[in-house]
Amino acid sequence: MLLVGADTGVAAPQQAARTYAYGTRDASAAVAARLAQAPSGFTGGAVTASDGEQVTIYVENELVAADPSIAQRWADMLTSLVHGPEIATIQVYVASLDRMQQTCGGGALGCYANNRLIAMASDLPEITARAVLTHEYGHHVAQSSDNTPWQAVDFGPKRWATVVGVCSRTASGELAPGDEGARYTLNPGEAFAEDYRLLNERRLGLPETFWGVVDKRFYPDQATLDAVAQDVTSPWHGLTTSTLASAFTSRATGRGFRIATPLDGNFRVTLTSPAKTQFTLRVVDPATGKELGSSAGSASARVKAVETSVCGQRTLQVQVKRLRGSGSFSLAVARP
Repeated sequence: MLLVGADTGVAAPQQAARTYAYGTRDASAAVAARLAQAPSGFTGGAVTASDGEQVTIYVENELVAADPSIAQRWADMLTSLVHGPEIATIQVYVASLDRMQQTCGGGALGCYANNRLIAMASDLPEITARAVLTHEYGHHVAQSSDNTPWQAVDFGPKRWATVVGVCSRTASGELAPGDEGARYTLNPGEAFAEDYRLLNERRLGLPETFWGVVDKRFYPDQATLDAVAQDVTSPWHGLTTSTLASAFTSRATGRGFRIATPLDGNFRVTLTSPAKTQFTLRVVDPATGKELGSSAGSASARVKAVETSVCGQRTLQVQVKRLRGSGSFSLAVARP
């Protein structure tokens, strides 16, 4: 939502449905509940945009009576945004300011939750209806993205969140993912929606909307906007796996393997060693020397695994140490 004049530990908590608000600080469960129900007094459905894509647009009945072409204009506006297949799952409701605020709350200009978006139909002096639509659609992009182990709608999609440093900055207490209240301006979910808006305004050659919804520290550089575009057009789909092979002689003591980690997220390495050997496995941050994880249990077990998180490190070191025996071993690495 957008107001006139104005979506702790690193792991994201499970949560009830919530609205993602453009500028407002008091999105509530009541707003989310209202938005979960299809608003009454609207006409529409599937609309074919001028580029041939079909999108779902509903318009308040009074607005359709005054302008029968309004649904078509909004369909064209929607498909002009940088988008992927997630556009097929959004329902956009176009309403007068008063009618929208009955759902989104007083002072709001739009809101989004669970594939349903409602926005004001007309521009205001300080902001356009297109800007509100674009920001709220940015929440839909994030909601449709995978940023395991975090919720992308709160932390931002994978590549953008990595470039911005959401994981490490959240761990330090600087950022507040999912906070639609007191720390709204430091919510990276809202910052992603604003970066998405700015990306589209620049691509379409539109005037840049004022930067006042989130903190100025989120204002993006080109690398950040490039990450937004990549998250939309080439979404992250899970861990990348690879296998490394090596061997220890009877005189070896150990070996380290540097693993590039271009994205934040889960990291897992599995060691498979020969029978009748004792090898240990651990993962270290090479920049600080801090151990991020080590194999537990018996050193004589043939298969050992370490799971940890990549949180700002662009390289991890996997260390295998020989305690007894020799021979070939392999490392199966899964990284974000």
